Amino acid sequence: MNQALSLRGVSRRFGTVQALLGVDLDFGPGVHAVLGENGAGKSTAIKILAGLDQPDTGTVELAGNAVRLRTRDSAIELGIGLIPQSGSLIGELTLPENLALTQPRQLVRRRDLRETLERAAASVGVAIDLATPVRQLGRAQQQLGELALTVAQGARILLLDEPTSVLDADETHGLHEILRSFAADGITVVLITHRLAEVRAVADAATVLSHGTVSWTGNVADVDDETLARAMVGELEAGTPPSRAPIDQSAEPALVLDGVWAAADDLTPVRNITVRVRPREIVAVIGTAGSGQRALAEAAAGVVPPERGTRHVTGTVAYIPELRADALLPGLPLKWSAVLPRLRDKRLTRFGMLREDAVDEFARGLLNRFDIRPPKPDLPASALSGGNAQKLLLGRELDTAPTVAVVHAPTQGLDLRAAQRIRDLILGTAAAGTAVLLISADHEEARALADRVLVLRDGRVAGTYTAAEYDHAVHRLVDVRPDEDGRT
Repeated sequence: MNQALSLRGVSRRFGTVQALLGVDLDFGPGVHAVLGENGAGKSTAIKILAGLDQPDTGTVELAGNAVRLRTRDSAIELGIGLIPQSGSLIGELTLPENLALTQPRQLVRRRDLRETLERAAASVGVAIDLATPVRQLGRAQQQLGELALTVAQGARILLLDEPTSVLDADETHGLHEILRSFAADGITVVLITHRLAEVRAVADAATVLSHGTVSWTGNVADVDDETLARAMVGELEAGTPPSRAPIDQSAEPALVLDGVWAAADDLTPVRNITVRVRPREIVAVIGTAGSGQRALAEAAAGVVPPERGTRHVTGTVAYIPELRADALLPGLPLKWSAVLPRLRDKRLTRFGMLREDAVDEFARGLLNRFDIRPPKPDLPASALSGGNAQKLLLGRELDTAPTVAVVHAPTQGLDLRAAQRIRDLILGTAAAGTAVLLISADHEEARALADRVLVLRDGRVAGTYTAAEYDHAVHRLVDVRPDEDGRT
């Protein structure tokens, strides 16, 4: 089979961090998954293929010929398009208006752009909204819009970075069908993912990166999940989840939201939400993107005040937002992000001033305790992979032993080992007495962690379940409509 896109002997170093070392990768027609631990080199490889970064040594080849991709525009001119995890569209503009910004001509006809997008969407069976500003679209629609826009620009090789990390089961299935239709149309799809089930569901071939090198590559049909997992993270420790004492049902809740209405930078506000979380209890709120999760998280954490209803918290609150960049200092050494909740800690100050030597020592200990790679306090926070940034954020916040922890999408984008470490950390935090409000789109995560589960739909609670009642198939119940008082 002729290879459409390749890396040949590619190495890339960032300071003392060797991100890639002599990597050979081949991507042909079909869906090719790229797996690996956080920091394994996946994002660096995809950035080089997309023209966003340059290798120190080695080459990129297209159809067997060496090419130099200096920018994202130069990549798209050669038919290589990137759909990043965080999205790249301008929220205030519609999809045709976003497409207009990519055109080399200064004058473009709106009708032409719309027709171009409609043809691209129809060619791959994608139904998208062309009249609504991107910010008002759901996350799944935004991704489909990016796909259609990239195809409209002439891309025949698509690079997708964790596209299902914020999608629910139905949305993920829909995206998988679209990716298979791309493959049937002769498009090469390169899919970065951490999910073995996703690889099994949609990919023809897979490559595993480990510590910047290829540890396994081949056809998905020829490998089992255990082999892929070992290639990603080595032997996983069996471990024993932290045990928790029974929850005292008579204890006063540490977090109370009573009839709360609140809005945030989300598609949907929350309306008439009542939630109570006791010490040592984990309450999970399950909902797809755009159901009001961010509004609920920010209201519970005290970031936004309720428009109606009341919020009561006993003690300190730790908040892990969905968007990591909102809680880190990307332009500064990561030691400053590590100590943000402890700026008044007497161990780190002298005469009211932070002691940098103490900050260095504390940050280095935190990085090692939570396996944040590389454990270098002076490294810019922006240099961390998404998974390591997430571990830094959760470790920093939960290390303070808060009374209440509001945790939004804690394992989004994390590999198997990192996800398990984060889940154990949440369980251990609850066992130590913290009341945990977990907001997630991952049903398996809710089943593994929660004592109670609330299903959120259109900003309202559409169902409440104990851990024993909750089942993986509960996502079908989000069609249950609450009444006007928010009861089911």
